[in-house]
Amino acid sequence: MSAPLSTPPAAASRPLKRWLAGAAGVAGVAVAAGLGRWLVFRAMERDAFVTIPVGDVTPDHLGVPSRQYTFASGDRTLHASFVAAPDPTGPALCVFHGDSECLTDWAPVQAMLHAAGIGSFVFDYSGYGASTGRPSVRNLRQDALAGYLQFIAATPAAARRHVMGYSLGSGILLDVIGRLRPSPDGAVIGAGFRSARAAAVVTGRVPAWLAWMLPEPWNNAARIRKLRMPLLLIHSRQDQTIPFSHGEYLARMARAPSRLEIFEDLPHNAAIEPAHAQAFWAPVIAYLQSGDLGVAAAPDIVRPPA
Repeated sequence: MSAPLSTPPAAASRPLKRWLAGAAGVAGVAVAAGLGRWLVFRAMERDAFVTIPVGDVTPDHLGVPSRQYTFASGDRTLHASFVAAPDPTGPALCVFHGDSECLTDWAPVQAMLHAAGIGSFVFDYSGYGASTGRPSVRNLRQDALAGYLQFIAATPAAARRHVMGYSLGSGILLDVIGRLRPSPDGAVIGAGFRSARAAAVVTGRVPAWLAWMLPEPWNNAARIRKLRMPLLLIHSRQDQTIPFSHGEYLARMARAPSRLEIFEDLPHNAAIEPAHAQAFWAPVIAYLQSGDLGVAAAPDIVRPPA
């Protein structure tokens, strides 16, 4: 019997070389895609945040005493406004505000909450208002954690502490909500988006065909699905910035006790617009005062409690 033919070493190495070349090609494409996504994200991040300088109005100008102060977040200095509840044991709310907003925009809201017996803490993120630094996903995450610690320190006797993320603030809050200690007693999401990618598309910051290139720093839907605290969602059918479908989707994702409060005709910025603020805040105040998601808002809910 003839001895089996042996494969020449050079021929045997050809499949391995082709495999290595293919693997290197795939790795190169993956690296290029990863680098491309990072570059797109960095470019988007630079233009994604609209900051405005702080104005002159504080709750004090509206007849409500407040504490205006600064605190550190990383190497940055953030500005905050705290209004204590008339009763130190009353409920308190920590606000994570929206884009193109600052403390001045929220001064009337803080006065309204005070009249309803609710303490409030609002702070400007890096680069917003008079806060130093530049906004970025990383910096806003640090800001959120640092701001919440300030809120806890300012409300030691509060019977209940709630957190609210409004528009952009919904992503900032939900990004860290699982790390907040002590855990809030409940959350409010106003005009929230389902994900940062989806928000970038609907607001025209990126075309839909390019959305897959973006990382997903703020997947609100996924984080709400994991949430274990009571959740009040508020959205208007006429929101021209973040469509109502986003609020509906977030409500479907909730597994904890939750309620979607639907407005028919309020604009996106209703929470801080004088003509619409009372209507927007009525269900929020009802929830904060009672701690019960099922409590319906009465027409005079923003008046001081008896």
